[in-house]
Amino acid sequence: MNVLTRVAIFGISAWTSLSLSMAVCAQDNNSPPPVLVQVDEAREQAISQLTWVPGTVLSQIDANLASEVNGRIRWMAEVGDIVQAGDPLVEVDDTRLSITLNQNKSNIARWQSQVRLFEKRLTRFKNLQANHNTSLGELEAVEAELENAQQELAQARLDLQLTEYQLSQSRVTAPFTALVVERLQSPGEYTAIGQTLLRVVNPHNVEVQVRAPLSVLPYIQSGMAVNVHGKQHQVEEAIRAIVPVGNDNSRMMELRIAVKPNDFPIGSAVRVAIPSSDTHQGVTIPRDALVLRKSGTYIYQLNENNEAQQIKVRTGVGLGERIEVFGDIDPTLFVVVRGAERLREGQKVRFEETASTLTAQN
Repeated sequence: MNVLTRVAIFGISAWTSLSLSMAVCAQDNNSPPPVLVQVDEAREQAISQLTWVPGTVLSQIDANLASEVNGRIRWMAEVGDIVQAGDPLVEVDDTRLSITLNQNKSNIARWQSQVRLFEKRLTRFKNLQANHNTSLGELEAVEAELENAQQELAQARLDLQLTEYQLSQSRVTAPFTALVVERLQSPGEYTAIGQTLLRVVNPHNVEVQVRAPLSVLPYIQSGMAVNVHGKQHQVEEAIRAIVPVGNDNSRMMELRIAVKPNDFPIGSAVRVAIPSSDTHQGVTIPRDALVLRKSGTYIYQLNENNEAQQIKVRTGVGLGERIEVFGDIDPTLFVVVRGAERLREGQKVRFEETASTLTAQN
């Protein structure tokens, strides 16, 4: 082979390699860029069927306070006031009780004088009896008078204690940290013993009262965490108490779930997710990851190369914003929750991981 032939062959080979490289580059340039998506995690967790039941937020202590004395109301806390335990909520006029207190002290002084008088008389009659200058009957009469005076003195002292107690009760104090919810009487009105003055609640001890069907009893226990949903937000709190007693009509029992004071306003309505089946292990994904097609329900998971892999799934138990799925799912890989509708099998995607949700990057 001469030199010209070898040069021609080399030129043809170089041209062929250059053409193939240009074709590959053209193909790469024509391939679509990675699609911007939002992803979240598939999660392996304990799953049970949930029953949503209504609940009401209430204070553990909701009390109607009354006075233990009669009298005209001189002062009363305002609706909305928060009064610390031991501080006054209501003051009743104590003029009559102050007068009674002075009368009790006067009675005590009078009977103390009587006791001293009869003690001296008894001593004198004992001396007379010893010298046989008086009869035994007269001595016994003096002893009876002394004993009667002593009993009257004791009763006068008890009357004084009662009046002092009533004076202390003319100021109705808060038995706990109390939020005044309602005034049932007003300053200037006359109140009687046992008549309700105020309705108060403890704003720091708050819980949810739930009516749940007796059928969920085998699947719940005290201390179990449940989801409590309000209009604004949701929390996860523990069941504080279970009252496993229903009635003939509703077959419902009562649950109490302790919540934090600032989670929900007292009196607001909430919904509580109560387990109603045995717990099993399964895989859950966000509901938004489901792609509904005529041929079935699919999700897209990302492989190690950030390529979308289409997986056909069946759905199971719903868990709030997540749902159980069955299929060839790897719980260690991300699923696409935004942008899945426009994906194709094997298509490249791009995203950014964040602390809570996973959002797309530019």
